[in-house]
Amino acid sequence: MSTTRQAWSRFAALFPALLPAQFVLAAGALVHGVGRGDHQKWAVAGVALAQAAVALLRAAPFLLLLSLPLLALPRPRLRVAAVAVAWSLFIVMQVALDQYFQVARVPLGADLFGYSVAEIRTTLSGELPSDPYGVLAWVLPLLVLWGGLYVCTRWRAGGSGRGTTWLLAAGLLAWLLPLPTGARVLRDDAARELASNKLAWFCADVWRWSGRGAVAAPATAQASAVADPGEPPLDPRFPFLRDEHTPDTLGAYFAPTSDGRPPNLVVIVVEGLGRSFSGPQASLGSFTPFLDELVGRSLYFDNFLANQGRTFGVLPSLFNSAPFARAGFTALGERMPPGPGLFSLLGQQGYHTAFYNGTDTRFDNERAFLQLQGVQHLVDLQNFGAGYQRNPFSEWGYPDGELVSRVLADSAQLQTPFLLAMQTISMHPAYKFPGQDTYLARFEQRLRELRIDAARRADYRADAAIYSTILYTDAQLRRYFDAVAKRPWYANTIFVITGDHRLPEIPMGEHLDRYHVPLIIYSPLLRQARRIRAVSSQLDVTPSLLALLSHTYGLQRPARTPWLGSGLDLADSFRNIHQLPLLQTKTSAPDYLAGRWWLHQGKLFELREGMHLAAVDDAPTRDWVTRRLQRYEQANAIFLQWLQLAPDGATPPLVAYREAAQEAPPIDAAPLMRGLSTASAELSVAGQGVQLTATFSNGDAQPSRAFVPLAVLTAEDGRELQEVSGRALQLAAHGQQQVQLTLQRPGACSRRCYVSVFPSDPQTGRAIGQGRYHVPLDVQATAGNAP
Repeated sequence: MSTTRQAWSRFAALFPALLPAQFVLAAGALVHGVGRGDHQKWAVAGVALAQAAVALLRAAPFLLLLSLPLLALPRPRLRVAAVAVAWSLFIVMQVALDQYFQVARVPLGADLFGYSVAEIRTTLSGELPSDPYGVLAWVLPLLVLWGGLYVCTRWRAGGSGRGTTWLLAAGLLAWLLPLPTGARVLRDDAARELASNKLAWFCADVWRWSGRGAVAAPATAQASAVADPGEPPLDPRFPFLRDEHTPDTLGAYFAPTSDGRPPNLVVIVVEGLGRSFSGPQASLGSFTPFLDELVGRSLYFDNFLANQGRTFGVLPSLFNSAPFARAGFTALGERMPPGPGLFSLLGQQGYHTAFYNGTDTRFDNERAFLQLQGVQHLVDLQNFGAGYQRNPFSEWGYPDGELVSRVLADSAQLQTPFLLAMQTISMHPAYKFPGQDTYLARFEQRLRELRIDAARRADYRADAAIYSTILYTDAQLRRYFDAVAKRPWYANTIFVITGDHRLPEIPMGEHLDRYHVPLIIYSPLLRQARRIRAVSSQLDVTPSLLALLSHTYGLQRPARTPWLGSGLDLADSFRNIHQLPLLQTKTSAPDYLAGRWWLHQGKLFELREGMHLAAVDDAPTRDWVTRRLQRYEQANAIFLQWLQLAPDGATPPLVAYREAAQEAPPIDAAPLMRGLSTASAELSVAGQGVQLTATFSNGDAQPSRAFVPLAVLTAEDGRELQEVSGRALQLAAHGQQQVQLTLQRPGACSRRCYVSVFPSDPQTGRAIGQGRYHVPLDVQATAGNAP
């Protein structure tokens, strides 16, 4: 038998050693992560093992090509050792990707290529697991592989040429079959990502990303081809440029300053701050007690979106309402064009501008962006100053406590008016900081305050380091506000607080959670506090702040801007009147939100009250949203061709505030009721109790999924006072059912409270349909009604 034929036969003899190693690898990932979805653990395990098997079959042709020269070596021990090394690399690649997922809670994809080696080293500093489980995750699959190779060489030394041929055929056939995603049995993105084979995910995402580069910038005629009837063509040189008529929706809430000068602005970008663990009715419970107090004195946007799933896009989105370019605006580096933004426009009108960050702002090219915007005073890791302690547990730099101390050190010398921005970092892996034991104790106290039941506390304690870090950052923000409240400039200052994205390391229920962040606008100048239910995004902040400053406080703004945002919507009702792109990572395909329609990976979803997405099978609407996305992408492509945002760069001619000739109509009509919804909710007060009568409706032509009616009673300041649930229900096709729930009225509800009622998931308690939210309960009257 020839050497090649022998090598061919030997592959079939040794290949079975990979299967148990592959399953051990998948099982290890599940043991560490499946506690986050116990109600689906067997489904997750089944999908994970199926994906592991299919991924191994797909790899078989490549392993065969790699192994044939090694299997042809004449000495048996050398032959097996060489194959063991090569196949160990295959296992190690998967272990590394699994370990990345255990740290980041998102699979690694083409975003690997969006960062430099230095940025990757900083990102992973202190994150690689060194606990016994982490070591075992690396060692055990390799031991199983080596043991399997030993057994195979003893029992099946010769192998079979026909067996190798069958393996090759099965491997090639596996590429024609889709990976089992579990979409039908796994109800949320977190479970599907946990069950996924991370090597298959990585390869698929890199393949998708590499194909995006083939799309060339369109000609002007092509750019107008996707426009809807009556829509103007894109400008061939400045495709995002438009007349600036953002309305001043904030002005009615602000009083004049005491000195007649424009107000100061402080913008705080909190790393990883997500809505699911901060603010009223946070789905995981709120771990930001200070921000919760501030909400009761602020304009609070319940349904606010970051436009990026990682930090790379927050400064251009928030301060410049800028497009993403190819891999984030700042990824353009030295080719970044100047454009009008909050820093440049206020600096142009006499504001002192400053930016503080405890990390190296060269990361994500933030320093280059800020310098392009003309920021006058930039403090970061490079010039933080003496007397401050770096975080010994991380390469990122200074923890948030030191950052606040550094900002406060300059607060007495600030020249007014000023625009000051502060970007925190502690709420980032590895979630370690000096003095953490104090906040771990506060975490346990917070679990008791939130009345987290004993059965769920184990899952929370698995993430105690993360929750304690959230409490730590919140405490530092309290310290900052307590200190600056004594400064003379405080009374004439507007504070804006938001998250750059929602941190992914604690459970996320659905894809939208990554973008759902709070927006708090607080000021001693505020005439009244208010919670706002309309949807807006970070792209809308700078247009609205410039409208406020130009209309209410006498500044000016550009006559034309390249801003993507159209201003904050302060409507009482849940709605979205905006069109906006969202980008999870530097290399991911963009999502697009237009009205209530959300496009994600070519699939259409409806954005429902409570910020939940429901899949919709509606081809005409999907095509319409796709055209919206294509128009944005073509404008983005023209921008990349010329790398110009506006004719006058960052300092255009300024004009006084002008109202638009007429208000732009909403993008589409009010949402249709599909699936489960709360058709009505009526409240009545009887003694110390509150009677809630709610009617639930199923708008589908098939029976609804099982749900639990859930009512939440909140105080005027947004604090959650009580939850009451009914028995599980399932509605017939187009069916309705009335449910009565009784809530006890606590002492905190002496004047006015609010009730929210919605159909909830029996396992997680999350809303799974449209609800009635923030229904007012006037306890001094005999009844309240929500039609």
